Amino acid sequence: MAFCLLLLSVALFFILFLLTRLATSSYSNIRISFIYALLANAIVIFVYNELFSVFDAINAFTAKLFWGAEVAILIGAVAYLQRSRRIRLSDLALLNGVFQLKGVKPAYKWIILSALVFYILPLFFLSVYAPPNNYDSHMYHLNRILFWINNGNLDHFPTMHLQQLYLNVFAEYLVLDTVLLSGSDQFAGIIQFGAFLGSLAGIGLLAKQFKMGQGGQLLATVFLLTLPIGIFESTSTQVDYCACFFFICYVYFGYQLLAKKSALTLAAFLLSLAFGGFSKYTIFIFALPFTVFFAIKILVQYRFLYAVRVLLLAIMCLGIVFGPFFYRNYALFGHVMSPLRSTVFASEVLPAQKHSIVYTLSGMVKNTGLNLGLPDTRFNNFLDSRIRDLHQKMGVDINDQDLNVDEFSVKYSVHEDMVPNTLHFWIILVMSVMLLFVAGKWDFKWFWICAALGFVVFCTLMKFQLWSTRTQMPFFAMGALLVAFIFTNFRWKQAFLTIPLLLSSLPFVYGNPNKELVSINFLTRKAIGHIPVAICETGGEQAVLYEKYLGAYYEFPGANNCHPLKSWPGYGERRKVFGLLEKVGYYDLDRASNIIGMERDKAYFLSHPNNYTNFKPLLEHIQGDHKNVGVFFRRHNGFYHYWSAIASKLDKPGKMEYIRYNQELMVLKNAQKDFCYDYILSDDPELLVQFVPKANIDTIYTSQLLQLVKLKKTSCDRSLF
Repeated sequence: MAFCLLLLSVALFFILFLLTRLATSSYSNIRISFIYALLANAIVIFVYNELFSVFDAINAFTAKLFWGAEVAILIGAVAYLQRSRRIRLSDLALLNGVFQLKGVKPAYKWIILSALVFYILPLFFLSVYAPPNNYDSHMYHLNRILFWINNGNLDHFPTMHLQQLYLNVFAEYLVLDTVLLSGSDQFAGIIQFGAFLGSLAGIGLLAKQFKMGQGGQLLATVFLLTLPIGIFESTSTQVDYCACFFFICYVYFGYQLLAKKSALTLAAFLLSLAFGGFSKYTIFIFALPFTVFFAIKILVQYRFLYAVRVLLLAIMCLGIVFGPFFYRNYALFGHVMSPLRSTVFASEVLPAQKHSIVYTLSGMVKNTGLNLGLPDTRFNNFLDSRIRDLHQKMGVDINDQDLNVDEFSVKYSVHEDMVPNTLHFWIILVMSVMLLFVAGKWDFKWFWICAALGFVVFCTLMKFQLWSTRTQMPFFAMGALLVAFIFTNFRWKQAFLTIPLLLSSLPFVYGNPNKELVSINFLTRKAIGHIPVAICETGGEQAVLYEKYLGAYYEFPGANNCHPLKSWPGYGERRKVFGLLEKVGYYDLDRASNIIGMERDKAYFLSHPNNYTNFKPLLEHIQGDHKNVGVFFRRHNGFYHYWSAIASKLDKPGKMEYIRYNQELMVLKNAQKDFCYDYILSDDPELLVQFVPKANIDTIYTSQLLQLVKLKKTSCDRSLF
């Protein structure tokens, strides 16, 4: 399989770095080599994508040719270095001792093996086996990859969902090559999983950088390993673990550079920052305090000329990485980062639009609230009301649109994008207080000041979002080092925390609602009598059934088909309500959500099952090889889940592209290309009737939310507005 070329590339880079003995310790050498191998592969992917995009040649053939040649060159390099005795392949025997965990304390061996068996292997399985079904991935992360492959380039394309164009793209660059080489999205999740492994290696190395022994390095690694949002992200096709990995590398190589001048370390240092920011802009925010710290230390330690050299190289590196993407944005939007508010392309505004000490405090309290929720509605409501009271005293509107994207609430949601890191956050908070009682150790204290300031700057510059626990991952990664440092400094036994962490986070490994191995969420909610505060439905017989059985507990009718709970009942009454909900089928999806054996087309829709209910009846009417589907949406939605369901059904699926979008997008080169289609998928029947000539309609298939039009003859028309 051609996808193996990517794995071979990482393996060969790993061997090359490993045999150059970057560190004296075998365990450190393996971790450093793995990180360098991931960074080197990222560079190669960037070069292929940008270079072949210029020639509209991004496709499976050129990808296989390029990666085949790259692997051949690496094999030749290894053979040459072996013949010239610059490396010795026989030294790979040192891996045997590492695999046997020689020199590791017996107690730590059991922890490492438990983490491998119960965490890393199941997550690896899910990253490969489970279809990518993250909502945002379907809206734009994976959707943009479809367009890049269809167009053969990375240039902007006509779309109804502008985030597919201007949001950072590097994590998708990495995923793109897995799709090109494998011919499917089967290995799309391996990118975040690889970043997850790289992050674990980086955190352990940073712990060693601060002179922590085996126990400290292990605790820091386990802390990050068990982070709930990190567990979910490790198998997702989101971008947050990729961004976090590059951030960890940036901090690690920054400290390495301060320890010793090295051209290789400097290159890795600068590239990590560039790739991290290119994956997610918020990495620059968390990196800002560290950047100031590193700049001052480099200036003092290595003097002015070297500092200027580093600055110029940083500017050059950022320019090379961001240049092509910024050019595409500027050519279309008149701005390098996002559309201007005064234009027809105006989109969401994520930076905060008000700034003061009080607003910063508000942001810190709200973002803290994201990590305090428990599976107890009464506690969450109590905490929510206290935070609202605090905002009233500060004179700040808690839902000020200049400071918020989403309305604030304290809740506990086991959601792939927003699960709280409650236990980990409280541990970091307690350890931050404990740090005050540590005498001296200013090298680490400055580190934690930079990490904490990153969180403060984030809360100052960015609007509040309910999804920000995943954006905060760099802060939690640095928090892993704080926890390990305190335990090491006070000589506490690391096992007292590593074992509880491993046990408490196991449900997140096996109970991710998007890819459950065990129906943990359903069983847990049933055990504690956790019922929804509102029942939402889309009408029909199900709505009648809900009202008949649950009218005594929920308000019917409710606004927007969501019926709120009249009052919060006690445990016994909640168990009764749970039983009624189970009886009327409210939990049917939860009970049947085990990813093993589930039909792949259905598994794509686990994060938005209502779309599957509406698309499934239409799917059977799409027949024939290479039959294109025109997407005629009023709403600003992606369509990757619809295309992937078709691809699961047909051996040779056609393409899907938007045929309705802003006329201003017609300036794009990719908009000048004809796209002809045999079917139309729409979410607005009125607009659809106005657009499609009756004479060309064979059949219209409908569901509650969608319409599929089978055309009599292929059309290339598009609707511009």
